[in-house]
Amino acid sequence: MKSSLLCFLFAVNLFATSLPESAPFPGGVIVQEVESAVMPEAYLGKRQLMVLPSGENNRYFIVAGVSLNAKVKTPFKVTIKEGEKREFHSYILEDKAYEKQYIVMKNKRKVSPQKQDMKRIQDESLRSRKALALFSPKKFTDLLMVQPVDVNIRDDFGKRRFFNNKPRRPHSGVDMPAPVGTEIVAPLAGKIVEIGEFFFNGNVIFIDHGLGLVSMYCHMHKFDVQKGQLVKKGEKIGEVGATGRVTGPHLHWGVSLNGAMVDPRLFFVKKK
Repeated sequence: MKSSLLCFLFAVNLFATSLPESAPFPGGVIVQEVESAVMPEAYLGKRQLMVLPSGENNRYFIVAGVSLNAKVKTPFKVTIKEGEKREFHSYILEDKAYEKQYIVMKNKRKVSPQKQDMKRIQDESLRSRKALALFSPKKFTDLLMVQPVDVNIRDDFGKRRFFNNKPRRPHSGVDMPAPVGTEIVAPLAGKIVEIGEFFFNGNVIFIDHGLGLVSMYCHMHKFDVQKGQLVKKGEKIGEVGATGRVTGPHLHWGVSLNGAMVDPRLFFVKKK
C-alpha cells in the first residue's frame, strides 16, 4: 500500500459518496487516500475506522475522527491492515484554540447533581457511550449531511464550558436554537439505536449511520420514531424542546466518528 497526500475540501468518488472536509485537529476528521489490492481495514488503537472505496481501482479512503481530547504534540497513529500486512501512519495534529464559555444555570441540580441522581447519570452515560461507539459493517447512505433543523447553527463546538463557574467537559456538539415544536430531521439515513429521557441530555435520540458514524439529538420536545426504526435522510425524527440541562429551547446535535465527537459542520460546510 502507498499512502497519498491528505485529501482537503470535499471529494466525490464515482459512487457519489461525499467525504467530509479533512481537518486534522482535535474535534476534526482526517481523510487519507491509500492504495491496496483489496479493501483494507484501518484502526486507531482498537477502534475500527471507516474505509470507503474511492471509485478508482485499488484506491480507498480512510476516514478517522479525532477526539476533542487528542493532544496536539502526540502523534495520531493509524494502523492499516491488508491481509496480514500492516502499515502505520502518524499525523501531527494542528492546534485548535477553542474558546471558553460561561453559562448560568438556574437549576443548580443540573450543575451539581444530588446523590440520588448519580446512579441514573452513570447508567445513562454508559448507554450514551455504547451508542456512540457503535461500528456497523455497512453504511446506510452517503456522508453529505443535511441540516437537522433549518436555523442558524451556533459556533460553539469544542468550547470549554463552565456552568455556574464550575468547569465541565468541552461542548461536543453544536446548538441550534429554535422554538419548541420545530421539526428535526435525520441528516443521513440510519437506524435508531438508542432513545430515552436522560438527566442532562433530556429527550435524546441516537442514530447509527454505519461504519462508526453515529449522531445524537438532545433536549427534544417529542419523538416521532422508536428504537430499532430505520429512517431516511431528511425524514422527521422529532421536535425541538427544552428538556434536560438547558437555558432555553434548542437542539444539541452531536456527531461521533469511531467514538470521537467531531464537529458536525465538517460533513456539510465547505470551509474557506
